[in-house]
Parts: sequence; C-alpha cells; structure tokens
Amino acid sequence: MSKNKLIFCSALLCFVGLTTYALWNEITRNTAKLEQSISGAILTAPGVGGGIVKTDNAHILLFNPDTLELVASRIINPFLPPVTFNIGQSDTDRKLSGMYRILVLTDKDGDPNRPSIGEIIGPLTQQIPLGTEGFKYYLDRPFKSFPEELVYRETDSPEKSISGIVKASPKLSNLVSPDDRLVIMLFDPEKNRPVAVKILDNFKLPQKFSIGHSNALGIQPFSGKFSLRILTDKNNQPFESVIGEIIGRSKKLIALGAKNIEFVMDQNYVR
Repeated sequence: MSKNKLIFCSALLCFVGLTTYALWNEITRNTAKLEQSISGAILTAPGVGGGIVKTDNAHILLFNPDTLELVASRIINPFLPPVTFNIGQSDTDRKLSGMYRILVLTDKDGDPNRPSIGEIIGPLTQQIPLGTEGFKYYLDRPFKSFPEELVYRETDSPEKSISGIVKASPKLSNLVSPDDRLVIMLFDPEKNRPVAVKILDNFKLPQKFSIGHSNALGIQPFSGKFSLRILTDKNNQPFESVIGEIIGRSKKLIALGAKNIEFVMDQNYVR
C-alpha cells in the first residue's frame, strides 16, 4: 500500500472513530435526559383551545407529590398545541428522583398567577415517575384559579418582599400613558429568568410598589438576592417591547426584606 493511501485510510478510520464516539455520547446524553425527565404531548380538549394564539406562553410546572412544592418549571413559547414537552432534571438545580405531579397552564399577559380571558389550564396530575415517555396532558378548562390543592398563598411579610417607590426619569416621563400597565419583576441572577411578577393595571408615578412570595411564578418558593426590573407595558406583552415603553434595572442585586427603595425607570425598553 502506498504512503498516500495509508495516510488516507488512517485519516478515514480516525474520522469514523471520532464520529462514532460523538454519536454514542449524544445517545448516552439523550438517554440520561429521558431517564431524568417526563416527556410527552400537550393537547387541548374539544372546544377549549380556541382562544390560544402563538404569542401565548405555556407554563409546565413540576411539583413534589408530598409537599406540593414546585421543583422545576419550563416555559414553551410560541405555544400552539398539540406540542411535545419535556421537563425534568435539566429544568432545575435540585436533584430529582422518583415521582412527581405536573400542572400546565397558558399565559397571555406575562403574569401566570392572574387568570385572563382566553387562558386555559389542565388538571394537577397524579404521581408520574421520572423516565415516563409519551404522556398525554390535556388542557381542559378555562383558567379561573389554581387547583384547590395549590390555592394556599402565604401573605408577604416585610422579610419576604421588596418594596419602595418607582418613578420615571424626567427625560422619559412623557412616554408614560394612562393606559399603560406597570410590570414589576424579580429575576434569578444565575438563570436570568423571572421568579416573581406583579402587574398593576392602574398606577400613577411616583408609585409605591411591593413584590414578594405571593407573586411567585407558579407558586415557586425563592430566597436570596434578585435583580429588580420595573417597566411599562403598552401591548399586554411584558416580554415583547414596543415603542414608548420604558424600563429600569437594578444596578445591584437586592435581597428580600429590602424596603424604601427609590427606583427609577431610566431606559427605553428594547428586546
């Protein structure tokens, strides 16, 4: 065999070997992911899903069956069922094992805790083991409230909330309209996603505000320090910016229990 052929064959064998190794690792990762999650499809019961539009969010919530504590969550957007879903270990920093219960609901206004016209919800499932595939979840009713088992909400104490006064900077105050909503959000600094949202349909700047555990997304417990963001909303879509919306972002992380914060919305809201 010539030297060139030997080099070519060696390179080909190396390529095949590396490709096979990469594919095997990918298969192993996917298998492990399936074993540590619950997957399937979200569907709508007949006559229920007519109000769904592609800008809706679907919140998939995973609960501990014994304590009903939220242990993982995932948002699907855009959401037009039927759609496949997967929720499990990759959606939380906690170690998951055993059985869990699932709840799915849609959200149109950025606040999944507050029912709005056109939003729908499904049942809180019975216990489902991790590793389950092909599970069919049906959204089967208008969202008017959470299931009774989850209705309990603790009242925010000063130690479990952040409060203060928000105003607009002078150069942007003319952009605020009486028809705007005020959206107050706490963001997880590591995952960069909201853990609590509060929406005021009517407000007048300067406006007192408070946000805490009672505004948690999906009854999600939280603690520590957070990024505070407050913005105006003109189109009922807090996560989609339009011309004229403004926002303020805290310059540093704020711990629960902070009060008398003087907060300024000083930027145009652009996403």
